[in-house]
Amino acid sequence: MRAVRWLAAAVLGLAGLAGLGEAALRLAGFGHPILYDNRAAYGYRPLPNQTRRRFGGARVHVNNLGLRGADVTPERPPGALRILFLGDSVTWGGSYVDDAQLFATIAADTVRRQHPGRFTAVEALDAGVNGWGAENIAGLVGAEGEFPDAFGSDVWVLTILDDDFRRERTHVGEVPYFNVSPATAWEELLVLGAYRIVTTYKRPKPAADFERIGREDLEVYRALAAHARARGALVLFVWHPDRAAVGGAEEVWKGRLAAMAADARVPLLDLLPAYRHAGGAALYVDGLHLGVAGHAVAGRAIGEWLAEAVLR
Repeated sequence: MRAVRWLAAAVLGLAGLAGLGEAALRLAGFGHPILYDNRAAYGYRPLPNQTRRRFGGARVHVNNLGLRGADVTPERPPGALRILFLGDSVTWGGSYVDDAQLFATIAADTVRRQHPGRFTAVEALDAGVNGWGAENIAGLVGAEGEFPDAFGSDVWVLTILDDDFRRERTHVGEVPYFNVSPATAWEELLVLGAYRIVTTYKRPKPAADFERIGREDLEVYRALAAHARARGALVLFVWHPDRAAVGGAEEVWKGRLAAMAADARVPLLDLLPAYRHAGGAALYVDGLHLGVAGHAVAGRAIGEWLAEAVLR
């Protein structure tokens, strides 16, 4: 009988600890992740009409079009300037950065401030998605993509980094993202932890495969620029260096991207000088992604370039 009481007490104690842990994890932002769809054309992207409070209290809103940021109409409003931001997790911005602090939002605000009254609105459409590569982007807004009209955008800003040239089209199941909500915060944490463990057993592709993928991705970016221009949009390539590059490490694909951009007559904005001038490695939260201060630097640099471009 004593053993039964001890067992019952132990079970109750563990249940209590699990409950306290659940509450703590939810306060930290776990338990309500962004949910994604599952599509053949572009792989996956956030489901529309979601609002979350995530890590550090950051507000993450996915609007009616499945894009991060404020709700917008499917058609561009008369007199508005609509800027579409395309890319991977760097453009998405992370769930620890509030929507108002994203470089896409800051860039649009910069254009608005520098051209007061010129536009009825300057809209930032953040179509960045965690884990995406060039082929995912093409599947969304390319000539054969799901939304070839690119939501009526006047400007396309493609943020590109070395890591993107290692990616083919990414699919659900290759990344730790959710199509349905986990039952508990513990479940989300366990999925993320399991993904980290599983990926430690992966080995990189041979160098020849990465070279082929990179060359193909260059041509995808070229085709995206051509498609945007055919629709009358202004195109800007933005080069985002990783933290190691800020410290002087080699940037493998920047030179080839610059050569392709020059050949295709697409402007390329290199953010490396701005990052080095504004604090370097301190702008990053890891080897690749920007913190709030980094988003501010990138947003101002992109916004100032765009503000000048709309005068040309």
